Amino acid sequence: MNIRRTLHISLNVLFGHKLRTLLSALAVGTGVAAVVMMVGASKAAQNDTAKKIENLGTDLISVQASRIKNLGGRARHGTRFTTTTLNDIRSIKRKVSGVKRVGGMFDRRANANYKNIKTRTMLMGVEPEVFDIWRISAVSGRLYTQRDEEKIARVCVLGQTTKNNLFGDVDPVGEMIQVGPMQLKVIGVSSQRGLDYRGNDLDDVIYVPLQTAMKRFFNVTYIEAIIVQVYNKDSMDEVKEEITRVLRKNHRIKEGKEDDFTIQTQEQLLKSEMQTEEAFGLLVAVVAGLSMVTGGIGIFAVMLISLRERKREVGLRRAIGARHKDITVQFMLEALILSLIGGIIGIIVGLLGCCIITKLNNWETLIPLSTLAFAFIISVVTGIIFGFYPARLASKMEPAEALRAAV
Repeated sequence: MNIRRTLHISLNVLFGHKLRTLLSALAVGTGVAAVVMMVGASKAAQNDTAKKIENLGTDLISVQASRIKNLGGRARHGTRFTTTTLNDIRSIKRKVSGVKRVGGMFDRRANANYKNIKTRTMLMGVEPEVFDIWRISAVSGRLYTQRDEEKIARVCVLGQTTKNNLFGDVDPVGEMIQVGPMQLKVIGVSSQRGLDYRGNDLDDVIYVPLQTAMKRFFNVTYIEAIIVQVYNKDSMDEVKEEITRVLRKNHRIKEGKEDDFTIQTQEQLLKSEMQTEEAFGLLVAVVAGLSMVTGGIGIFAVMLISLRERKREVGLRRAIGARHKDITVQFMLEALILSLIGGIIGIIVGLLGCCIITKLNNWETLIPLSTLAFAFIISVVTGIIFGFYPARLASKMEPAEALRAAV
């Protein structure tokens, strides 16, 4: 058997039906492109999520006044409680070692007006220490202080998105805005924070002193969350355990009873989000796998059609001495060429698609070479699997039968 001659024959056959060959190759290419884009986009999304969580601070612990459970791979707030108070913040400061800063918060959506301009934004009551914890500075004016907190002052600091929505390019410091039923004096504009790991705009916010939010806006005696910054991130687990003990004692939770709060470190948050990304990636992988099967079926159909059209050729080759193996190799080679063409097209399209997706989302493009190799190997395997049966059918044809069928 002359492999070079067999390859030449196979290429002539395939390129003798250019459109059919192209469509079959595209069917395989679609699956390969889906695999490349899926892995590339998933890796980029995971990397972006990790960076955003790390930017929030790897030395932070959050205490939520609710039970948070993972549903569908994503953290969901379950039962909310009203037992977490300002006293818990003071207790953590006094009793928990290794704590650098502690700050409470309470937020709700609210309508804000300036003259005839309106916007809906997040009204976030936070203690001044939260600015230091979140590394927020003032790009204009100033941030409110502990004195403003104690006075329950009617002042606010605008996030840059809210500032742009209400004032455009004008400096808002010193202006009065209407938030719900109350007038607030703008004393500063906060530095940009960008988007969080879920895509929410962290700058679409109005910061007010926590007690101003609790007493003047929402009339509550409890808070929704406590943000804790530790001195040493290696001691996170110990600090977390101490906070748990302090809060359970403050909330008078008996032994064996479930906590009425949830404590999360940034590492736990990262793991939770990574699980969500991986679950989504698995779903897309299934879709990509189905696309590969569709491409394989395309190769299978093309090879059967080719066999039917070339029964006379097969009969003549068998009559002049071609072995079963020679016919099998020829048809397998044709199926392999189809899958190789599809694999190359799929990798190119997948790379372009991945670059577009990451560019639109401002993600870093990450496509491991192992992924490209894996996608290419999958395309080759698809050609071999779906080309084997037609090749076997062709090799088993007897010369006389093939010639009669071709007449």
